[in-house]
Amino acid sequence: MRLRLAPPRWPVIRARSRKSRLEKDPNFVTALARGLDVLRCFTPERPELGTTEIARLTGLAQSTVWRLCYTLTQYGCLTPGRTADRLRVGPGVLLLGHAAVTHTGLSELALPLMKSLADEFEASVSLAQRYRTGMVIIQRSEAPNIVKVDLHIGASIAISHSSLGLAYLAALPADARQELLAALEREHPQDWDKTLRGIQQAQQEYDQQGFVFNLGKSHADINAIGLPVVSPDGRHIMALTCGGARSRFSREILTHQVAPALKAVATALAPVLGADLQA
Repeated sequence: MRLRLAPPRWPVIRARSRKSRLEKDPNFVTALARGLDVLRCFTPERPELGTTEIARLTGLAQSTVWRLCYTLTQYGCLTPGRTADRLRVGPGVLLLGHAAVTHTGLSELALPLMKSLADEFEASVSLAQRYRTGMVIIQRSEAPNIVKVDLHIGASIAISHSSLGLAYLAALPADARQELLAALEREHPQDWDKTLRGIQQAQQEYDQQGFVFNLGKSHADINAIGLPVVSPDGRHIMALTCGGARSRFSREILTHQVAPALKAVATALAPVLGADLQA
């Protein structure tokens, strides 16, 4: 059944100025970008939204949001929520996400390796790829009976405050790292000096031992390490993390037991990463 949204009855909310370098590019399709902005409004914390909320989150006029939502429902990317005035992500987006995660077998190869590691150490293991200024988890495995955190496939976490992001940053070429650091500072200027010190410390850890620590920083009860997965030509980088309860994962155990096993997984995935993203 097709979703029929009533025309907006509220005063139109004027969009904030969205002029940018991309929008001035004659090849840039603004309408498509706005549709993607609408889809990005939906998160695990916001599984259902109305058009008023979407307008507020995107800064777009409510009439524009209504047309975008109507179009996205026709393609199955949005679907009715629990009430007629609510929307949620539809199967069209899920199919696209599944294709992104599973293309050319990277996810299938990673999962058994990650599961074996998670079961051996009674830990959680995640593989993530950068998207803008965040790291998006594309595969994850958890052993039973571990400390649970709100992470799942598709979740996005901060680059500057996670073992996944810090490991990714540490492996970037110097010019690309400086460009990303500038973007992070613009996005999160508050306490930037403290954030930068943490990034620099992680860089030193990576230079010395090939991985970075996250000892209770993201979650008070979790210790973890992160390390990059780098394609053979060095052009493509993802990141792996492994960790668990602080009572089980001391710095020594992470260094001498978990790190060698996680590096073996990264070594196995690296050749596929190169083939995967070049295909």
